Amino acid sequence: MDAFHIFHEYISEKISLQSGAGHFIILDMDRFLNEVLKNIRKYELIHRGQQVVVGFSGGADSVCLLHALHELRAILGISELRAVHVNHCLRGDEALRDETFSRDFCREHDIEFRAVQVDVKGLAASEGSSIEEAGRKLRYEALRRELILGGVIATAHHADDSAETILLNLARGTGFKGAAGIRPKRDDVIRPLIFCSKSDILSYVESRGLSYVTDSTNLSNDYTRNAIRNMILPLFREHVNLRTEKHILDFGIYCDEADAYFTAAAEAFLDEEAELSRGVMAIRKKSVKEKAQIVRRYVIIEALRRLGVPLKDMTRLHFESVDAAFFAGNGYHVDLPGGVCVKNDHRETCIYLRED
Repeated sequence: MDAFHIFHEYISEKISLQSGAGHFIILDMDRFLNEVLKNIRKYELIHRGQQVVVGFSGGADSVCLLHALHELRAILGISELRAVHVNHCLRGDEALRDETFSRDFCREHDIEFRAVQVDVKGLAASEGSSIEEAGRKLRYEALRRELILGGVIATAHHADDSAETILLNLARGTGFKGAAGIRPKRDDVIRPLIFCSKSDILSYVESRGLSYVTDSTNLSNDYTRNAIRNMILPLFREHVNLRTEKHILDFGIYCDEADAYFTAAAEAFLDEEAELSRGVMAIRKKSVKEKAQIVRRYVIIEALRRLGVPLKDMTRLHFESVDAAFFAGNGYHVDLPGGVCVKNDHRETCIYLRED
C-alpha cells in the first residue's frame, strides 16, 4: 500500500468538519463519536451556545448519549450540559438504585445533575390514561422545567427504537407520518443517537468501560414494545434478513420524505383555495376535487391542524366522510370526534368546531 492510501486510511479514522468560523479541523475520535457528530451537524440538532438537557435514566442508551455529548461538548459549543433523572416511583428499590447510580455517574464525570420524582400512578388514575402515557407526560414536563430559553432536550432513542415504532404503528394502522418512525428532531426534542444501532451503543459503552443499570421491566414481554424487540425482530433477522432494522429504517426515511412533500402540498393548497375565518375553514370544492385522493387527505389533516383539532381519534372512515363532502351537494353534513362538524354549501365545504 502506497503512502497516499496509508494516509487516506488513517484520516478515515478521524473526521474532517467545517467549523462555524469556516476553518477545517480534524478531531481525533472513534468511529461512533464521528457518526454522532455527523448526524448532529447534518440535522442541525445542536447550535453553538445552546443548553442541552439530557433525559438520563442510567441505562446503557442514556449513559452512551450523555457520555458522547460530554466528549463532544467543546466542539459543539454546548453552553450547559445537564442530566435530569426522572424517577417514576414504580419499581421500588430498583428505581432508587437507578437514581443513585445516575447521581454518582454525573458526579464522577463532573456533569450537572438533577433528580425528580413523579407520581405516575396518580396521574394515570386521575386522567384515565395508561401508565406509559402518564409517565411520558410527566417525564417531558420535568425535562422542560430544566430548560432555559433556546435550550433543547436530548433523549437516547436509537435506530432499533425507531424500527420498533414503525412496526408497531404499521400493525395498529398508520399513514406516512407514523410509518416514518422516530425522527431526529421534533420541536425542542433532539435524538442524536437515532441512526445508531443498539449494538453500536453497547460497543461504545463497553469500549469506554462505562457502567450502567438495567431496567428489569425491559426484559419482560408483557409490554407490546418489548415483545417486538425481544421476539418479533429477532425472528425477522433469523428467517428473513439480517439487516431487517436497516431496511425498516430506510422505509421510514422514504415515508418521512413523502409526508413532508404532501404536507407542503396541502399547506400551499389551503393558502390559495381556502379561508379560515371565525373558526370556520371554508374549502372550495371545485378546486379540491381536482386533487389526487392522497393530497385531499393531507388537505383535511392540515385543515384540522389549523383549527387546533387533535387527530388521535380520527380514523380512516372519518377522513373518508370528509372527503365525500367535497363531492356531495349542498346540505351534506357529518359530525366527527372532538366536536368537529363538516357541512356543505353550494361552493364550499366548511369544517368547524361545534359550539356546545
